[in-house]
Amino acid sequence: MPNPNKPTMKEKHPELFLPETNIDRRQHERVVPMEVMNLGFPRTGTMSIQAALNILGYNCYHSSVFFSHIRDCDMWNEAMDAKYLNRGPRFTRADWDQLLGNYSAVSADPPAVAFAEELVAAYPDAKVILVEREIESWYRSFDANIIAAQWSPLISFVSELDPWFLRPVRRCHRRWATGWMASSCKAEMQEKARQAYRDHYALVRRVTPKARLLEYNFADGWEPLCEFLGKPVPSVPFPQVNDSEALQELLTIIIKRGLYDVFKRVVRFALLLAVLVVGIWLYYRGS
Repeated sequence: MPNPNKPTMKEKHPELFLPETNIDRRQHERVVPMEVMNLGFPRTGTMSIQAALNILGYNCYHSSVFFSHIRDCDMWNEAMDAKYLNRGPRFTRADWDQLLGNYSAVSADPPAVAFAEELVAAYPDAKVILVEREIESWYRSFDANIIAAQWSPLISFVSELDPWFLRPVRRCHRRWATGWMASSCKAEMQEKARQAYRDHYALVRRVTPKARLLEYNFADGWEPLCEFLGKPVPSVPFPQVNDSEALQELLTIIIKRGLYDVFKRVVRFALLLAVLVVGIWLYYRGS
């Protein structure tokens, strides 16, 4: 019997159930100032920071918005192709304002984390949050979740069947893995992960003025974060979301959604084909 107190999948992962907006960010410009950026490595609580910043009144960008803004993948691909393949001009402040112009905060999951230095330079007034985990604890989570999903044969297979939803997301993340992580296979990504982690934190600390930087620990709760941002402490608990179990649930939903999209389109095509065949049959029957 269902537990009425247990949250539904839609309540746990609302980002996956939003309608597709089909927005072309190239037609946008900045409408709110960029105020704060969380630039920690993936699997250091980027989605929890996103949730916290949203509670504090920011509109925070995270790669989870892809699922209702699938065309964002196109601009991120442009940015990565320019940076890692020298295809096209590097992104400027104007480009970032188009892509992120509706957002006052960023929590840099892939692929945004690949542009930490560029974002710090583009938004010199924005404050920067950095969450760092003990490296072996982080690596176990990164390997079991990000690396495993990145090179999953099942996700790759379903993405090739679904060019409308899952394929654009997968190809965007694959560019991130081959570009930023310089990895062409699972074993190579595993081998390079720890050094990439160390290099990333060294980079963010080097390019961010100390007055703009908060090195944050989740155990400290709301107070240091709110003091840093000049915000009152909320009366709700600090959000803790997207642990390994939740991420596996999310990946399962993504795969099912991809298969469902394929099924819907196949059924729609089959119905149209059936109508066409019946129409032709009736036409020739009456001739």
